[in-house]
Amino acid sequence: MMRIAPSPSLAPLTTLRIGGSALAEIRLDAPADFDRLPDALARIGGEPRVLGGGSNLLIAEGELPLVLVRSLCGAGQEPVILGESADKAGQTRVIIRAGAGLRMPALLAWCAGHGLSGLEGLIGVPGRVGGAVAMNAGAYGDTVGGRLTGLTVFTPERGVRRLSSGEWSASYRHFALSAPCAWFAVLEAELSLTVSTPDRVRAAMGERLTRKRAAQPVTMHTAGCVFKNPGNLSAGRLLDEAGLRGARRGPVYLSGLHANFLVHDIRPDRADTKGSFAAAAELLAEARETVARRTGINLDMEVKVWPCPLF
Repeated sequence: MMRIAPSPSLAPLTTLRIGGSALAEIRLDAPADFDRLPDALARIGGEPRVLGGGSNLLIAEGELPLVLVRSLCGAGQEPVILGESADKAGQTRVIIRAGAGLRMPALLAWCAGHGLSGLEGLIGVPGRVGGAVAMNAGAYGDTVGGRLTGLTVFTPERGVRRLSSGEWSASYRHFALSAPCAWFAVLEAELSLTVSTPDRVRAAMGERLTRKRAAQPVTMHTAGCVFKNPGNLSAGRLLDEAGLRGARRGPVYLSGLHANFLVHDIRPDRADTKGSFAAAAELLAEARETVARRTGINLDMEVKVWPCPLF
């Protein structure tokens, strides 16, 4: 069913825990719910913004003229195995379908239990399947876009439809539909995974998670990596070499573990520790300008900023 909530607070819906409020939140649990979405959006007004698990987001404070579209198809439901095939190397591939609302940790746990390989590098990635597709989430050589074989989406121009390979493009931290559209929401994703064993998949996930915990603030309130890697260079290393590791604006800072992670140091026992959008924006602007002065490289944002980009 489609559910509409007025004036939702945005901070609790994001991993960074910063943000104001929107006009409304529209939650859609099944593909059929999207038939009613255009009328709901026309009635409410405002600018539609698709929100998944709220990672990779920095949101302004105050009352924002935005309407959240939340595609929760398949939330809490296990993926479905659609079939098997053999690739050119003779490996057995399994095609699965997962709903956009399924949380990434749940998807990875299911893959491990079924001995399906290909997404191990995404262990520790928060958010939901829809957001992972829209951002082409990836780590340690594994990307969602590299495994995608089919997609069900909603666009305001064409409604709900299924796409096949060739009807989208995916590259480093980028995903776009081939047909022009104002915006899109993912409903379901079909992924091609390689048959392995549960023990091997769990071992690979464990190794990658150990590496992440040693080098990234995975247990903190964070927006993830804020800048894209420029070419073959590491944005984190550029920030580190510019002396920005640990740079702080009150409770908002660049991690001491990995300088490219924006962290919000929330302390429930102290009300004065709440970070602000303004502090985060000032910190990121300073970081970008410092790297540009030192190296001549202008870092591009990986984190999405609502309602408008910082740079």
